[in-house]
Amino acid sequence: MDHQETESQSGRYHDQFYKKEVRLEEGIDAQDLFSGKGFTFSVKDEGFEADITNDMSKINKWVSSEISSVGIDPSAHEGGPFKGIEHLFTETIAESEVPDQRILKQTVKPGSGPLVPSRAFVKIHYSSYVEGHDEPTDSTRLRNRPHGFILGEGVNIPAIDLAVATMKKNEKSRFLADYQFCYGKMGVPPRIPMKARLLFDIEVMMFIDDNKINEYDALAPEDRKGISLNDILKLAAICREKGNENFKKSTKTAYNNYLKGYKILDGHSPANDDEETQLQSEKIKILLNLSQSCLEHGKTIDCRMYTKEAIQYLNNEALKNPFKLGKAHYIMHKSWMKECKLREAKQALEEAVKHAPEDATIREAFVKLEREQARENALERDTMKNMGEKLGWRG
Repeated sequence: MDHQETESQSGRYHDQFYKKEVRLEEGIDAQDLFSGKGFTFSVKDEGFEADITNDMSKINKWVSSEISSVGIDPSAHEGGPFKGIEHLFTETIAESEVPDQRILKQTVKPGSGPLVPSRAFVKIHYSSYVEGHDEPTDSTRLRNRPHGFILGEGVNIPAIDLAVATMKKNEKSRFLADYQFCYGKMGVPPRIPMKARLLFDIEVMMFIDDNKINEYDALAPEDRKGISLNDILKLAAICREKGNENFKKSTKTAYNNYLKGYKILDGHSPANDDEETQLQSEKIKILLNLSQSCLEHGKTIDCRMYTKEAIQYLNNEALKNPFKLGKAHYIMHKSWMKECKLREAKQALEEAVKHAPEDATIREAFVKLEREQARENALERDTMKNMGEKLGWRG
């Protein structure tokens, strides 16, 4: 690792930590600004650190527990508290050309499946601690929001990328990283001291390996026929997970992800009834997601097309699932409501209630629809009555 590169990265992270908009008590005269004589100003106290300060009282107990769980005693060991726990870290995952600069790993909870590959989209929870400090310097758990990134793109300090590359899905591990892999010799004062050694608690929540999808796309149609059902299901699941990840940010992107997964499944010819059932089972998940994406964009006809196919598979004895059937009919109901077709909407909702009578959302929608129909009927009666009175009709 190039030393200059590491120090430039530390500068970047200094900006990320401290870039914050503040307001001044009074405006600054442009002539004073460029005069070179200097000037003084006062900053409005708008509590821009309140979000951190107020939360600290609530999380100190959690932080203390976290520190205690790794056996850190700030005063018990010469060379700093982290020196006293090095024996807990049984694996060295990286070493620098600079002497005594390395990353140590302790696996707390093993994960499953393959390691997170380079260029995969990954979501992690992490907390980082500077030696000798009880409070975390950074924590996604305190923000209650996982950190998502593409591994290897350089958006993290080197220690995090190198650590995550050694982990599997659902794995929890701790890492001791020397300054060369963190914020360099200069650190990011005052939050990160010079030559700071950091402890990271990291959990891999999920990752999506786009590399496999790219490999599939590169295959000729005849070569795709040789892919096993197991691999086809994995590819479709990757597309579905990617769609789920994108849904809140862009339902259009999510729709394209789901459609990709559906086409992968639809392009595979099952060898027997068992394979057909497995394909349909995965199709149901993607079809319901496709229909929901269409609903968000007002594509009600496409929404019902995908929903009907899902219902067709869900009516197979081997795949019957009352909850999913209720969900499918509920989506159908919402599509009809978007077109203000109350009769069709009620029929779909009655089917949803029949399959999932305990679902609170469906029950609430049914009550709402009953009220809406009653209102519509009353409005229609009043309209007819008014028309009759104007025309001199007698009841």
